[in-house]
Amino acid sequence: MTVHEVMDSPQRAKLTVEDFLLLDRSGAFEAYAKAELIDGTIFVVNAQFSEHVKAKVRLLRRLADACDASTAGLEAWSEGSVVMSGGNMPEPDVFITRETPMTGPIRVETVALIVEIADTTADFDLGQKAALYAANNVAEYWVMDLKAGQVHQLYAPRADTYAESRCVPFGESVEAVTLSGIRVSTKDL
Repeated sequence: MTVHEVMDSPQRAKLTVEDFLLLDRSGAFEAYAKAELIDGTIFVVNAQFSEHVKAKVRLLRRLADACDASTAGLEAWSEGSVVMSGGNMPEPDVFITRETPMTGPIRVETVALIVEIADTTADFDLGQKAALYAANNVAEYWVMDLKAGQVHQLYAPRADTYAESRCVPFGESVEAVTLSGIRVSTKDL
C-alpha cells in the first residue's frame, strides 16, 4: 500500500529496523531498561529484578565457560541487538554467537543459540518470540522458566515453529542439541 491509496480502516504502521535504530539514536528509549523490535512493533520493559538478573548472570557465566572449553570458536553474550528479517531486532537475555561482530547489530546468521529468562514473560517467550526465532532459523532456543522451575529447550526450526522440544527441570544439566560440548548446570538459577 502506498501513502496515496485510500484505506478502508485504520492500519497499524509497522516499523523497519532502520526506523527503530533512528528512534533509538534519538534517545526515544532512554527511559526503559530494554527496547526490542518484534514484528515491526516496539516492546519495552522496565527494571529487571533480582530473580531475573541472578539467573541471567549465572547462566551467562556457565555458557561462557562452556564456550571457552569448546573448540568451536563460540562466544556467549548478553543483551545484544540481533537483527532479523521482517522488522525484527530483539535483545535476547543470553545468546551464543559464532562470530564476534565489529560494529552494529549482531546478524542472526551468526547466532547459534538464544536464551530468554522468563520470570513473567513465559507465554510471550514461548509464543511470539519462539515463532520469531524459528522463522529466522535460530537452530536452538531455550526459555529459562523461573516460575515453572524448568528449561524449555526448542530446536529443529521449521517455518515459524520448532519441530522438537523437551523440558529440563532446574537442578539438572541442560545440554545443547545443536552445539557439541555445550552443557550447563541449572542448579541455583
